[in-house]
Amino acid sequence: MIVTKALRSLLIGAGVFAVLAATPPAFAQDRKAPAKADAPAGAAEQIAAVVNDDVLSVLDLEARLRLALLSSGLPNTQETQQRLAPQVLRALIDEKLELQEASHLGVSATDQEIETALSRIAEQNHLPRAELDHFLSQRGVPISALKFQIKANIAWTKLIQRKLRPTIQIGDEEIDNALERLHANAGKPEYLVAEIFLAVDQPSQEDEVKKFADHLVEEIRHGTAFPSVARQFSQAAGAGNGGDLGWVEPGQLSDELDRALSGMRAGQLSAPVRDPAGYHILLVRDQRAINGGDPKETQVHLKQMVFPITADADRKTQIARASEFARRVQGCAAFDQELKAVNQEKQGDVGTLRAGDMPPELARLVVDLPIGQVSPPFGDDRHVVVVVVCTRQAPAGSLPTREAIMVSMVNERLDMLQRRYLIDLKRAAFVDVRM
Repeated sequence: MIVTKALRSLLIGAGVFAVLAATPPAFAQDRKAPAKADAPAGAAEQIAAVVNDDVLSVLDLEARLRLALLSSGLPNTQETQQRLAPQVLRALIDEKLELQEASHLGVSATDQEIETALSRIAEQNHLPRAELDHFLSQRGVPISALKFQIKANIAWTKLIQRKLRPTIQIGDEEIDNALERLHANAGKPEYLVAEIFLAVDQPSQEDEVKKFADHLVEEIRHGTAFPSVARQFSQAAGAGNGGDLGWVEPGQLSDELDRALSGMRAGQLSAPVRDPAGYHILLVRDQRAINGGDPKETQVHLKQMVFPITADADRKTQIARASEFARRVQGCAAFDQELKAVNQEKQGDVGTLRAGDMPPELARLVVDLPIGQVSPPFGDDRHVVVVVVCTRQAPAGSLPTREAIMVSMVNERLDMLQRRYLIDLKRAAFVDVRM
């Protein structure tokens, strides 16, 4: 998770975060199967960890370790295996806790959802679905290892969407503040960033996680693909997208990450950066100056309904009528149907206008009004008016819409809440690591 001053993104709605079903892993390019080491006798019975009432075997750990190496492209050496094993075991423990909590609350991944994810993974790797099991088996990875990872991620995502997403509300003032920050940063550099995040949940993990982060940086600098490593090892919400964070402007990240980015240029990879949540490895994919664009150059196609103020219909009456109209009518097609029922001057299609050519009150309204939503009533002492925006073309380099900012903020908070949720599960769980 990347910790920001406004916190950062996760996927919402039907989206899936850090889940193979959404973003399948690309396996190593060399399709020649390596020599497969036989599992030690009794490995299935040897216990790697106990998680509440469930057991993770040494065989489970070895299978997942081979899957991690295959998916990330890291060299399959004894040193790499030793460095990866603690992190892979932590991931397995987390997924076991997620599955236990999901099961407790009646949430699960269906067989069809798991199969769909496997089909996507096969397609991503240019394999027929029927060959995926054999492809993995030849590389020492039982299909059950991949299914377990998929099952845990899908179930956890469903649980988060059901339990945490409804608790998040974003106010207009928060969106206004975000827009003000974007305007204030105009002309400053912004960065197209990808990250790998490794959590430090307790002080005893500090040294282990730091060494692992250093090892990943070294491997990436020697040619291992950043997105592949991020998909397999990052604990950030964007792991499933190869660690992609999108464009990041000054002041958006935590102070530690903000300072690190300020000294980086396009193509650079950071050393591990410690912040309160853990270690981050940042890759600056591109850099540009922030250009908010000029809202006055926004082009909007408007239609309007006018409620004239007369002796028989005062302003209060017409505002009430206009408000009822706005509540009842949604979308340009429905608006057109209503217009056909009236035949008065100034009704109907206004055409495409530049926001800078409109009265300031109307310009502020239509720049942010959702497409197809009828506006609240406005006007003067002669008319009450409602409008609908049928199309809108933002100026080049324009800032994100209010809706986009709201989605980003929801994602940020969901990311924070799901991490806290998992930390609480760990604290309440009985976990006995025996390796």
